[in-house]
Amino acid sequence: MIHHVVLFRWIPAATPDQVAAAAAALLGMKGVIPEVRDVAFGPNLAESRAEYTHALLVVVDDMGAVKRYVDHPHHVDVAKTYLLPIREARLAMDFDVPRTSDD
Repeated sequence: MIHHVVLFRWIPAATPDQVAAAAAALLGMKGVIPEVRDVAFGPNLAESRAEYTHALLVVVDDMGAVKRYVDHPHHVDVAKTYLLPIREARLAMDFDVPRTSDD
């Protein structure tokens, strides 16, 4: 399974309501975008949280699924509507996590 991890830092003017709306939109991708097996979003609890304040984790089957997820119209709309207006910085990476017998 591929874990698609995105770290976010918001613009100083971002409001708690805007961040909450972004969180709801991101979490709402599961069940709408077929490739999304699981999704999590939340604040960075580490001491380095000033660098990137929030993290998104999207779990998909393979790198092809990452591409389909990123290109999916719902994801594009979520990014355009909720993330781009408040995003100051973004860092993304994908890594393979071997499946276990529970998957």
